[in-house]
Amino acid sequence: MTDSNDRLAVVVQQSPMTAEYQTPKNPSCVVCARRKVRCDRNDPCSACIKRGIECVFPTHIPPRRRKRQRSEEDRRHSGFYQSPIRQDNAASARIRNIDHPATTHNAFPSASRAEQGMLLTGDGKSVYLDRLSYLGMNNDTQMANGVRGELPRAEDVLRDMSDNGSNHSVQEVDDETSLILGGAVKKSLSELHPSPLHIFKLWQTFLENVNPLIKILHGPTVQQQLLEATGSLETVSKEFEALMFSIYCIALVSLKADDVQNTYGESKAVLLSRSRRGARLAFTKAGILRTSKPVVLQAYVLYLLSLRASSDSQSIWSLCGVAMRMAQRIGLHRDGSELGLTIFETEMRRRLWRQLSILDVTTAQSSGITSQFPYFSVDVLPPSNINDSELDPRMTDPPREHHGATEMMFVLARNEYGEWMRRWSKAGGESHGGRGFLASSLLSPEAKDEAINELNRAFETKFLQYCDKSIPLHYMSARLMQTVVCQMRFSAHHPRQYVEKDPVSLAERDFVFSTCVQILEGFEDCQSNEIIERYLWHVDNHIPWDALIYTLYELRTRSDEEETKRSWVLIDRIYSRHYDQMRNRPKTPLHIAVQGLILKAWKSHSEERTRRNRSMLPRPHIVSVLSERSERGTSSHQPRSEPSVSESGTPRGRTTQDITPGNVGMLDPLNNLDLSPLDWSQWDDLLENFQLEFTNNELFSTDAL
Repeated sequence: MTDSNDRLAVVVQQSPMTAEYQTPKNPSCVVCARRKVRCDRNDPCSACIKRGIECVFPTHIPPRRRKRQRSEEDRRHSGFYQSPIRQDNAASARIRNIDHPATTHNAFPSASRAEQGMLLTGDGKSVYLDRLSYLGMNNDTQMANGVRGELPRAEDVLRDMSDNGSNHSVQEVDDETSLILGGAVKKSLSELHPSPLHIFKLWQTFLENVNPLIKILHGPTVQQQLLEATGSLETVSKEFEALMFSIYCIALVSLKADDVQNTYGESKAVLLSRSRRGARLAFTKAGILRTSKPVVLQAYVLYLLSLRASSDSQSIWSLCGVAMRMAQRIGLHRDGSELGLTIFETEMRRRLWRQLSILDVTTAQSSGITSQFPYFSVDVLPPSNINDSELDPRMTDPPREHHGATEMMFVLARNEYGEWMRRWSKAGGESHGGRGFLASSLLSPEAKDEAINELNRAFETKFLQYCDKSIPLHYMSARLMQTVVCQMRFSAHHPRQYVEKDPVSLAERDFVFSTCVQILEGFEDCQSNEIIERYLWHVDNHIPWDALIYTLYELRTRSDEEETKRSWVLIDRIYSRHYDQMRNRPKTPLHIAVQGLILKAWKSHSEERTRRNRSMLPRPHIVSVLSERSERGTSSHQPRSEPSVSESGTPRGRTTQDITPGNVGMLDPLNNLDLSPLDWSQWDDLLENFQLEFTNNELFSTDAL
């Protein structure tokens, strides 16, 4: 096929970019171009007459422009269409060809030929097609219609591949969407909306508690749309209505139950259930499985974030797959500057893609699976370091980026962490996925430490030096950057790598212990510091189990005053809070083992201090609670399962159906588990089972960023 036919030659409405082209007077017919033979350009041509087939000439095709590498500023100026996020009702559809590799920015590999494609836009919709897929679809369409060589109109493609292309109304019947979201759709969802006053309060909560940590909505633009929609809920578009319900959901998740009751006069559980039901119905109305409108994807990502605290990671990860398909459908995995989009739309698409990528990776890790999608696309550039006030859908010149603190600090810090993982994940010639390279034997301890030092330097130079810790977002960003560096150091020096080696040196043990204490301090600070209380929904219950377990092991033999006292205070606060949260939940084998370890560690620690003639530390509250329960010989919680040890020494789950009055004593992990500080296989198994069994994935995730 010739290059001219390899291009899609449809321009429903001429854009400034296509106006530069001059049209050839006599193009070859489609058949000759496909067969790569000379065409005499008569109508019909002699070759088609000889073969007895219909001769069809394409619409005029602009000559091929000379390729050149464009700067980022050039790409930012190449926008030409109205933003789908604004939901403008454009009267026509447009097609943008991408016939050269994506940006050659040295942080990303070049795009493959399969990734070169085109974006179809119009009426607030956006559909991305790579070139080979489009040509294949085009041929199938032509054969079905009995037409050869005629390219379809952009409007037809958008209609056929979007929610408008279905043969029936999604509001009238249950379709594929009901498999995920359930139920038929009511004609109106207005009764599920809060009152106008409460809608605005929830929006303000979103702006204060949620938006600073994700930044996938442009606050000023959405606020204006929300005010207009609130005044006429009966006429709001189905796409924006889905966004409204998702905002309600995640705003409620970010609030304490008492605050919800006092502000809205109903319980948090009731309001959240109603809002989630409204969101599911709104997604069904919007045709979520075939929509091509980015605002629906924005709403869906917010909805998934709101589910993390109440759904298991396996389910969230599967639902992320739907979001990833939606993102690919609208071309979110390609940088907007290469698709000829506006500066505003390009920036918002970058933010949304990064947030979705992070969500997919972290939920995959929680499910024990390496994400099948790259953390970053081959050519999607990082979001810009600018404030929302510097962005406008009508802007034609790119805003000047800052080199200090902006509203994007937290988002860009996460981006820096992801960039660092991407660079180092293939260190040593293998792809370990995420931070798995820190456990690889292919890298020396010195190389791992230097990698972590590189991350720490990036955090320091780009963010931490600009932090004003009196500002909640800055304090949150600084605390989590410091904590994640400690988590990486612990991963690089984790004692499980010494299982089959010589005993760990005292200096190494001291370093790992000190690192774990810093991790616990960071976690406790996030949980208890009032300045970042509004962001607690994001870090709530991200218990660093490995650090907690290792600290308890070390405390059995440590008797120094300063660090051991501080460690016991941290463990008491962290696990007492978790114990109260678990009061009405089934207890897992992990909890049984950890509580046993707490008692064993305190007993050994007390004996060690006595042996060294040291005064006893105040007894932690959690030790008293667990000791009292143990002395009663019964648990205040009915455990779901209990750990036992297989022939290989690996713990396995034991359901409550296996427990009889004669073997209740087997529930005591102190008597049945030899939890060696050098053998992490048992703890790894308990943690894995906990991830699979417990419904709150935030209770076991250690990825604060």
